[in-house]
Amino acid sequence: MTVTIRLETQKLSCKTPKVAPTFVTARCILTPQQKRVAQVRTYSYQDYGSTKGLSATTPATGRSKVLQLLGEGLNMYDGERFGPAVAQLVAENPTLQPGNQSVELGQGTWQVFYAPHIFKLSSAMTTKFQPIQYRLSGNSLVANVKYSNSLLGEGWLSAGGIMARKYDDAVEVTFDRFWMDMGADSLRADLPPDASSSLLTADGIIGALGRASFFPQLAVFPVLYLDSDLAVFKFTPLDSPIAVHRVA
Repeated sequence: MTVTIRLETQKLSCKTPKVAPTFVTARCILTPQQKRVAQVRTYSYQDYGSTKGLSATTPATGRSKVLQLLGEGLNMYDGERFGPAVAQLVAENPTLQPGNQSVELGQGTWQVFYAPHIFKLSSAMTTKFQPIQYRLSGNSLVANVKYSNSLLGEGWLSAGGIMARKYDDAVEVTFDRFWMDMGADSLRADLPPDASSSLLTADGIIGALGRASFFPQLAVFPVLYLDSDLAVFKFTPLDSPIAVHRVA
């Protein structure tokens, strides 16, 4: 690599060693009147991506801003930090027909990190809902919500069903199984077959209440953003976004 240095009024040409360290000292051939050594800093590939390198700038895209906030450990209860980044994320949606690709790209476990309507509900009920996770396998969808309340303690609210394409830009979620697990460590990954078939059991009562309160017309979710790691859906009754990121 050849480095050109303008020193005072003369142009000097110096050659650095044929190695690529992060810091290189180049000694130039100077006239007797120019008794100095020029220190030249060069960048190697190791500088890129480091906090002190060339890329140490504020994230430019909505995706990079969201991923940075997630990397800092922020969650759904940091909505003020996530709001602007999610709005930019939606404006930069790379998937033209996200409804058509949601099932394919959505395989795995996802966790909610931004949902203003749930945050407001949490405040009104003095109950924390964290984490909120969705697990999609094929078109089978299971939702698990952990709750924490000073009076009721901790536990899980869960639902199971299917997710499918509804329109080019929307999906439909149909839940037909509902259950509740008391205790932070008592989560059942899914409801056992026929567990809610009898109204004489707790699973039967909760299942009946869940099916009675589920309205299919509220189960269509426009997809505002979709890629392999992030997604944003719209809860239309309250015009509120639900942003999720892949965790497994």
